[in-house]
Formats: sequence, structure tokens, C-alpha cells
Amino acid sequence: MEAYFGPTIEIDLAAIARNYGRIKSQLSKARCGAVVKANAYGLGAEQAAVALHNAGCRDFFVATLEEGLRVRTRVKDAAIYVFHGFRKGQQPQDFIAHNLTPVLNDIAQIEAWNNAASAALHIDTGMCRLGLTPDDLTRLPPIARTVPLVLSHLACASDPAHPKNKEQLALFKQILNRFPGIPASFANSSGVALGSDYHFDLARPGRALYGITRGTTFPPDMENVVTLSAPVMQYRALTQDETVGYGATTVAKKGSVLATVEFGYADGFMRSLAGKVHGYAAGVRVPVVGIISMDMVSVDVTAVPAHLRTPDLRITFIGKEQPIDVIAEMAGTIGYEVFTGLGPRIKRIYI
Repeated sequence: MEAYFGPTIEIDLAAIARNYGRIKSQLSKARCGAVVKANAYGLGAEQAAVALHNAGCRDFFVATLEEGLRVRTRVKDAAIYVFHGFRKGQQPQDFIAHNLTPVLNDIAQIEAWNNAASAALHIDTGMCRLGLTPDDLTRLPPIARTVPLVLSHLACASDPAHPKNKEQLALFKQILNRFPGIPASFANSSGVALGSDYHFDLARPGRALYGITRGTTFPPDMENVVTLSAPVMQYRALTQDETVGYGATTVAKKGSVLATVEFGYADGFMRSLAGKVHGYAAGVRVPVVGIISMDMVSVDVTAVPAHLRTPDLRITFIGKEQPIDVIAEMAGTIGYEVFTGLGPRIKRIYI
């Protein structure tokens, strides 16, 4: 097999496991599950699930049946909940044969499933998205009151002071009176950080496992789990002032040394980062210059010592020096979008 020299994401599975342990330590009584939907936020669901399982996790959450089937191939003895539930065109046997638990979101799903003892119920307490409404609860089939889990989803947990958090909590507690003795799940990553009132029986952190902690009050020792780097394709030493990239939006000065790097917006390096973001080359902070192209970007490496400007030099864009939350803030978005947008051309390396 030929050596690979393109862009890479190094994913520290041990750091994911340690983050799981830190989150679990915040829970006094609740079990700690893990959300691995969207391919574990783009980082590799099968690999993350194994690392989390080895750390003691026995409850996993995915979005779709297909995601659940992939995780089940690697995790044999855990509960796997499917957020989107039992959908048109799917058969109960698709779930039952692989011990997957659909999260039923409306009366039609409950009636189509007709086996609620092996399904969970999702109650909408304020997202106005998927989930049973309070009115739906007045016409639930009796068997739906024997489910193994009732869950809801916080809308504003990343803002601890938002009044919506307490409104949803009060409504969820009121609704749970209809399901005496049945375990409940309410807290996502931010919900865990809101405190024990929100923990109930099963927490389901997602983003914090992967080092996305902006908007939470988690301890500062939560770890970065990703190092994303890309190789230099070519150096250009400028003998005069030159414009750089599409639109000639930036002028690089005479004497600058530019590196063209194999990483662009087709790989998830958002164009909105132009003029804001930088990378690190051999530990030196280096600015991105000009517009980010589809397959490449220019970086000013003038400050990097000449003997280090070799064909083997790599530019790190996400890492300990510049973690995911910093990149997301520069792009005007959230870490989830950055991670899930990292393209398939980037090789995932698990350490």
C-alpha cells in the first residue's frame, strides 16, 4: 500500500473515553450514554462506539436505522436507540433482529410498531420538532405506557440562564407522572452541565465527548480529540508584491513565502474562515492568505524557519493550539457543523 500524504484527521479515541469519564463523573445517579449519530459527528461511529464501550458505556444513540446497524456490528451487548424511530418502508424485524430500539415520535409510529415494550417514546416539551405532543399523550394506546424509556430534548441548554430550560423541565416532570416507574432521559451534553435536576435516569451526551464544549460549564480539563492537518504542495517566495487567490482580495508583500496547502472547502474548510483563520506549522502560527479554494488554500509561512520549510511540512488547522470551538466561532457556526462537514477525502487516523 502506498504511503498517504494528503490531509488527515487524527482522532484520539483515548481522549474520547476520558471525556466520557469526566462527563460520567458529573452524574450522581444517572447512567451515562453516548450519542454517536452522524458517524459520531463525522469522526467515526464504529471506532468511537468501541472506545466508549470499553470505557463502560452501555447506551448509545443514533439517528437512523442504518446508523444503528453499523454501530451494532461493533458493539454487541449495549442498548442502541434510534432517534428517528420506525419509519415508512421499514419492518419491525429490521430492528428486532439486531436488538435496536426505535424512539417512537408520533401516534402513527406507535400504531405501526405495535410492540411498544421494545421501543422508547419521545415527548416534545418545547423543540416543536419530532416527538409526541402533550395532546397526543391523552390518546396513547395502553401498551405505550410500558416502554423502557421516555425521553425529551432540551432546546436551550447551551444557555444555562435561558428560561426555556426550566419551562421544559417542569413540563417533562409533569408528563412523567403519566409514566410511573419508567426511566427517563432528558440531558444532552449541555443538559448534564445544567445540574442534577436535569439528569433523570439516563444522560446522553454527544458533542462534549468529541471536545465541543462551547456553551457548557464543563470543567476546563475536557480534552481536544482531533488534530487536522494538511500537507504543503508547493512553496512560493515572492520577489514582488502579489495578489493571492480568487478575486485578488489579498496582497502578499515582497519577501513573503507562501505555501499552497492541500485543503479546501470541498474538504469542509469553510470559505467564511478566510481572513480570520490561521494554522500552525512546526509550532509557528501562520495566517491563511486570500480566499479558500475548493481544493487548496494559501498560507503565509514566512515566519517558519527556512530549514523547516520542507516538502514534508504539514499545516495543522484543528488541534490543541486551535481547538474545534475556536474554529467554529471564527466561521460563525458551531463545532457540530464543522466536524460533520469534514469531507471524505480527509483520511481518518485513529490513535
